[in-house]
Amino acid sequence: MTAVVHRYVAALNASDLEGIVALYADDATVEDPVGSAVQNGIEAIRAFYANSLKLALKVELTGEVRAVANEAAFAFTVSFEYQGRKTLIAPIDHFRFNDAGKVVSMRAFFGQQNIHAA
Repeated sequence: MTAVVHRYVAALNASDLEGIVALYADDATVEDPVGSAVQNGIEAIRAFYANSLKLALKVELTGEVRAVANEAAFAFTVSFEYQGRKTLIAPIDHFRFNDAGKVVSMRAFFGQQNIHAA
């Protein structure tokens, strides 16, 4: 699970859409951020990340990956520039895995208080 998190971060940094999508099970869900509309299934997830990757992202883990049973949580930062404004978001993501090692659920925990001018 820790290796999957590291592949996820590397794929985000490389704008590797197919690399990200390959980490997910076909019936996975993404809720990013928690409380927003849930993306259901691989095609919705692909569209979600395709939109996210329109910006060049710099993603860095800010601590250890916490992995136990079939779940992992990790804190990280996402930096990007949009319309000349630099922004940093500091979420904690939670992945749940199936027996094949694919992500079946991703939830991103962050709110307005975790979004900063960079």
